[in-house]
Amino acid sequence: MSPPLLGIWPSLPFDVYLRGKSYHQPFPLGHRECRLYSRARHALWSGCRTIGLRAGDEVMAPAYHHGSEIEAMLRAGLRIRFFDATETLEPDPDELDRALRPSVRVLYLIHYLGFPQDMVRWRSWCDERGLLLFEDAAQAWLATRDGIPVGSLGDLAIYCLYKTIGVPDGAAIISRHPPDGPRSRRKPGLYGVIRRHGAWLAQRGGAAAELPAQISNVMTSVSNHTPARTDEFALGNPDDPPSSATEWLLMRVLDAGIAERRRDNYRFLLDTLGPVVPFPFASLPDGACPFAFPIKAKDAARLAASLERRGVKALRLWKNPHPSLREREFGIAQTFRRSMVALPVHQELTPADLRWMANCVHGVLQ
Repeated sequence: MSPPLLGIWPSLPFDVYLRGKSYHQPFPLGHRECRLYSRARHALWSGCRTIGLRAGDEVMAPAYHHGSEIEAMLRAGLRIRFFDATETLEPDPDELDRALRPSVRVLYLIHYLGFPQDMVRWRSWCDERGLLLFEDAAQAWLATRDGIPVGSLGDLAIYCLYKTIGVPDGAAIISRHPPDGPRSRRKPGLYGVIRRHGAWLAQRGGAAAELPAQISNVMTSVSNHTPARTDEFALGNPDDPPSSATEWLLMRVLDAGIAERRRDNYRFLLDTLGPVVPFPFASLPDGACPFAFPIKAKDAARLAASLERRGVKALRLWKNPHPSLREREFGIAQTFRRSMVALPVHQELTPADLRWMANCVHGVLQ
């Protein structure tokens, strides 16, 4: 009997088609300055072009980053000045002050894994120096700090909707000078829906775990469609809107309890796996909306491969920096890239899924 297959991305249950439309619109949805795009990198590129920056302006950005956000800003004509931050992944104000130049116009703040940075502090810091504050909440949609939604204090903030809920794509931007929004034709998004449904079936284990691959093979043979494999940092078409599937599903999968269910799952794993959690994420602050559950490993590649053989598709968190980064100059970022492995923590996981994951990790680390 096949074990459950557990992935980072939220799965999509089939009962979604029986649900009525919800009018729950967490920030920034529904805000007059919010715009929706297919991906956050598209939103960032577009926002950089309307917020008043000029070619050659510099952005102070963390050395520990995904890379797509760096590519988007470079493609928008900006230059990047990297900083290493502290062992808590909080920016070091002394390091930032040393990096300041007249050409620096922006501080780029990343809310890692849905754990909010001190937005009030960095808003004040930027205001004192005449800088713009960009908040990267790609992993932190639905998170708050002291009751303040992540992204609401920035001059520009981006969010990845599909990292938090089971839609095939979708991103949001809120900006004090918002772009007009995407203009390309909306794509159906059918393949992404099938993958999310397949992930839900795979979680059931047994014969159901075999169905996603079979369904994918059928769809490929019928439609002659194979998803394109693209560079992980590539900008793509910044005029792409969310798919039709995301537009329909968005207000049917949203509910007010998603963030709390993610926190509950995180707490469960923290109780059983606490000793191997890296310091910045070793306790769960109020208001966090965890994207994933991180583990610090001496051999992250081996741990991820061993877990995948047991049905847990862990994520190597940002192991490859953007090519513009001189990685050896930023030791803290390099350490996190080499050691971080993330487990699923999304709201569709069951208590049995969580126990299975924890047992798998203990089995690998023993």
